[in-house]
Amino acid sequence: MCSFISTLNGDNMNNYHNCLNILLVDDSEDDVLMAEKAFSQISFPHKLETVMSSQDALDYLLCRRKYAARKAILPDMLLLDINMPLMDGFALLKILKADQLLKKIPVIMLTSSSVREDITRSYECGAASFITKPGSFEGFKSLIKDFGKYWLTISALP
Repeated sequence: MCSFISTLNGDNMNNYHNCLNILLVDDSEDDVLMAEKAFSQISFPHKLETVMSSQDALDYLLCRRKYAARKAILPDMLLLDINMPLMDGFALLKILKADQLLKKIPVIMLTSSSVREDITRSYECGAASFITKPGSFEGFKSLIKDFGKYWLTISALP
């Protein structure tokens, strides 16, 4: 297992970040492309990494397999889709929240679902937030802009 570097600035007493390191976990190529495009058009400082499955997310976070050589910096947060093959977002969320190192990472469910049971289950499994994906690119871009403002200026990250 690799040694992890915290992205938190020790001199920043209010725990606000000046750049968000985000891991997006989504199996939809179209949704990933839309997210990458939206993030590229907004002004808040960020670094967006993407993986296409829950297993890849675990490998990324734990520096295993094809991610073994990556610099071991944990993301500030995960954007996690629910509906994915093999291991859905709920299963990954449970694994993350059961791990001593990974449980501190805020997980935001970013999904096409707006089903009440999915919302409830997400919070029961330890999600920090639940966001339903907007139907349009402009809606998604607006959501990402508000998302960045909230996480960079209002909320304190671990």
